[in-house]
Amino acid sequence: MSSIKHVWFDLDGTLTVQTSAFHEAHDALRYNTYAEAIGKPRSAQLAEEYEALYRKHGSNSAVFRSLGLPSDYWSLRAQTMEPAQFYTPVPEVYKTLERLATIVPISLFTNSKPGSVVDKLKVINVDKAWFTYIITGDDVKERKPAPEGFHLMVKKSLLPAEALLFVGDRVDVDIKPAKSVGMKTCLMWGESPEADYSFQSFRDLLSIFK
Repeated sequence: MSSIKHVWFDLDGTLTVQTSAFHEAHDALRYNTYAEAIGKPRSAQLAEEYEALYRKHGSNSAVFRSLGLPSDYWSLRAQTMEPAQFYTPVPEVYKTLERLATIVPISLFTNSKPGSVVDKLKVINVDKAWFTYIITGDDVKERKPAPEGFHLMVKKSLLPAEALLFVGDRVDVDIKPAKSVGMKTCLMWGESPEADYSFQSFRDLLSIFK
């Protein structure tokens, strides 16, 4: 029997499978938002500057926070992207979540704002009722990769950190901070020695509980 008693998921890039069209629009929004924030015209050099900041700080939210802007500055911009335009339901994802919720409690922790979370879950055919808890970026002072939200997951779960599994798609934003508070970790859609589990297939999550 698995020692994992509660599974927490990231949303964007983990439950939402992102297309090339999404990445193109997302990058344009990131660079335009940065250009506006620092009062410079968008350029290739500015895009490179932004990517350097992203590598340094770990997430889009953290980049804009480093400029002295509010924690939800990026999230407010990101929610202008229409989910139905970029996401489609993926049976492997929503069927696995539905099955997993009958085996172990599952919950959600995302940097997104509450309204955006609801819209995205509807588009990808994931019932929010499957989740025991949903923590959004508005529930913490500092969004991922800050550790605050990961400590909150442990507190809400009423379990030792090592009994929790956090599933995400980014090493620096999801895996490392989850490990820092003692949680087990799973990298989805990739592979990393930093994570306890690495899966290319979403349904492989179920193998942990066999």
